[in-house]
Amino acid sequence: MEFNYQLKLSKRRKTVAIKVHPSGVSVYAPQNICKTWLNDWVKSKQKWVLKKQNSVNEAPSDTLWSSKKIMVFGHKYDLVYGASKSEIDHDNHLVYLTSDWREHQATAILEVKQLFTEGLSEYLHFTLPKYKSLMQSDYKLLKVRFYKRRWGSLSSNGTLAFNCALLGTPKWVINYVIVHELAHYHVMAHNTAFWSIVSHFDQNYIDAKKYLNGYGRILKDW
Repeated sequence: MEFNYQLKLSKRRKTVAIKVHPSGVSVYAPQNICKTWLNDWVKSKQKWVLKKQNSVNEAPSDTLWSSKKIMVFGHKYDLVYGASKSEIDHDNHLVYLTSDWREHQATAILEVKQLFTEGLSEYLHFTLPKYKSLMQSDYKLLKVRFYKRRWGSLSSNGTLAFNCALLGTPKWVINYVIVHELAHYHVMAHNTAFWSIVSHFDQNYIDAKKYLNGYGRILKDW
């Protein structure tokens, strides 16, 4: 039984490696590596990978989602596969996907990213204006997409960006990221003046930072 994997090449990498996580298998290798050698090497690791996959699937998930559950606004929602369309049902705590995570992981992840982008955009539509007015901050363009290494940003040209993966966190954590980024309208650096603004508008910011430090582990599986 062979397995599917995502190949990730890098100019800086000197060695090859395999990583098995709940959303699939990743193979890391130098960009100029011999593909024939790499394919033979990956095949030689097949038994180990399959064993590791079984172990990962059986272990409790501390990631954003498993094959049956996904976090939305900090709550566990059941995943429903084979739906006629992708959507989030907040009333019943359900997330509908047209594909099956267990069979088509890459497609399912794209569906989730799209749903999270739409869901977070909707939440920001109602929440951002309140904080923008309260903090007397401003921005020119709002962007919501997936980022591997940041939760949000405010650029010098006024582009305010948020990571769609934030939809998995409680609303008070999302609100902290909103306050954090709008505070950069007044102070771009993370200095004492900046944190003074953040603490004034969000008294839970320390707990929110801790939450995101732990929650950030899920990004490696996307």
